[in-house]
Amino acid sequence: MLSEFFVVSPLLAVVAVLAVVLIGLLIWGARNPLVWRLLAVLGMGTGAGFLVWGILLAAMNEAPPLISPAGIIALGAGALVGSIVLLVVSYCGGCRTRKQ
Repeated sequence: MLSEFFVVSPLLAVVAVLAVVLIGLLIWGARNPLVWRLLAVLGMGTGAGFLVWGILLAAMNEAPPLISPAGIIALGAGALVGSIVLLVVSYCGGCRTRKQ
């Protein structure tokens, strides 16, 4: 009876594991700014890829597999902006340690 309540799809399990790993890397980046810089580079690549994909889907008038082209463009823009902020914060956080 309890097994009916705890059925988890494989996709949900993968997303949950990736979220936990991402949160762990963000916490680790508070001690080591290089981790934040690497995450920022990966985020910028992902954001640019989603932006291009969404723009191409909208221009070709094709049906995307999951969400609308506007949603894909918004996801790409959010990832790009978030990664740029993370990159700036990673460099600003190191400024205080250099002065000491």
